[in-house]
Amino acid sequence: MRPTAILCFALLWHMAAIAQRFPSEIWHDGKLVLASEDTIEGKLKYDLSQNLVQMQVGEKLYAYSAKSIFYFEIFDVTTESYREFYVLPYGLLSSYKIPVIFEVLVEGRVTLLSREAVVTRNIQDPFSYGTYTQDVLVYDYFFLDHEGNITRYTMKKKDLLEALSKRYNQVAEYMKANRLRADERNDLVRIIAFYNALF
Repeated sequence: MRPTAILCFALLWHMAAIAQRFPSEIWHDGKLVLASEDTIEGKLKYDLSQNLVQMQVGEKLYAYSAKSIFYFEIFDVTTESYREFYVLPYGLLSSYKIPVIFEVLVEGRVTLLSREAVVTRNIQDPFSYGTYTQDVLVYDYFFLDHEGNITRYTMKKKDLLEALSKRYNQVAEYMKANRLRADERNDLVRIIAFYNALF
């Protein structure tokens, strides 16, 4: 590759990284159901770090905290898919439970929940061998059992199999046969869906 071609590729790659937009920064078509059971439809933007949802209905803008929300759904233009979020009581920073917004990835005997955040990380530049900072989207995962208990997932296979211990051998065999990882989002969705189907 000629030096000018390398320079153009590096510039385009770097610009694409900078221009990345995250789902929480975009207005989506959505529906919000309040704790009062009122339903609002319009453009929706969420902020999970603040447990806050904004709704734009016509020319009016409304903001709702998690304590006033029951549920909302969006059509996410970044993934071209529908996503569902529920507010559940959970102790994020302590044992004291507060209303917290979770995305529901798989529902069943064990429900897989997720929360996303945008964090700044140091990235190794493959072209200059230096580093730069970039905002990246990261996910935390949680298991909701059929008794209503929410447990944060550590992304370790041992803890995953422990959470699915009622079908330990079948899940372990399924993961091995399909080469599924315990720390990959899509694999985790497949594993939990398989486990729930066993019941």
